[in-house]
Amino acid sequence: MKALINFSRHLVKLKEGLIDEGHVVVEEIWDIREILKEGVSAAVFGFKSIFKNKIRFLKLAHELKKHNLPVVTWNVDSPWNMGISKWQVDLFLRSGLFDLYATHSLQDTEGITKTKVVYLPNAVNSAQYNLKNMTLNELRAEEFYKWDVSFLGNIDSKNYPEHKTRVSFLRDLKDRLSKKDISFLFLDTDSMSVTEQIDIIQKSRINLSCISASDSKGVQSWGLTERCYGIPYCGGFLLMEERTHVKDDFVLAKEAVTYKGLDECVEKILFYLPRHEERRRIAEAAYARVVREHTYRHRAKKLVYSLEDFIRC
Repeated sequence: MKALINFSRHLVKLKEGLIDEGHVVVEEIWDIREILKEGVSAAVFGFKSIFKNKIRFLKLAHELKKHNLPVVTWNVDSPWNMGISKWQVDLFLRSGLFDLYATHSLQDTEGITKTKVVYLPNAVNSAQYNLKNMTLNELRAEEFYKWDVSFLGNIDSKNYPEHKTRVSFLRDLKDRLSKKDISFLFLDTDSMSVTEQIDIIQKSRINLSCISASDSKGVQSWGLTERCYGIPYCGGFLLMEERTHVKDDFVLAKEAVTYKGLDECVEKILFYLPRHEERRRIAEAAYARVVREHTYRHRAKKLVYSLEDFIRC
């Protein structure tokens, strides 16, 4: 297959996955004559950028439709974080402009009838986040660990107000953990290298996922962030907040441990901290699941399969 990817900066890892699968990718072509000359099979658009470039997208989408070329988009993160209103998103999704809507979350997709909807979650950026020089066997050594609990991510609520709830949650969690003499490390990753992040992930008994930017409008997103796949792929044990799609990508209690709210988060931390072997069993099972199903090569493969199925119909 030859795929055109426009607004490609949001789909870099999809591009890499498609190439790894043996497909050809061209990027940022907006002239229909050139697109036809290239002989592309489908056009894929980064979902977020569509709303900042509506006229450009609409013009090309209509031209692609005239020539029976599938119009595809992949939503990897709820776009209302960028100030895009939900009604705009709903209008685009129900307009029939897209032939295939791939999305990290099936939330609010029930009324979409003119477009094929495909659950296509985030995945691990395996070229960056991986075991590096460690092995799973080495991570079984209890004396290897340095911190009890860690969180790595954006905690700059001044410049990124969508993370205010996360910062507040972590502040409250710090107070609770301090009183129980539990060591923790909560850091903003803006100035951290990937190598530094992986070192902390691997030396933390428990890694946290807590409150994504997608939750900033008061409704929790169903979808999982990249960290939910990246931390296990680095060999880390992950404690993540309860989300609808966790059960679609991992087996609860065997491959994933979740919490709902601050109290349960503290309870789960207290439960799993002294259970080293159980944490490692779950971490290794999660790692194996990511290897089998949750890389961007897997996502590219599923997208192509869904597209070919759409074309056949």
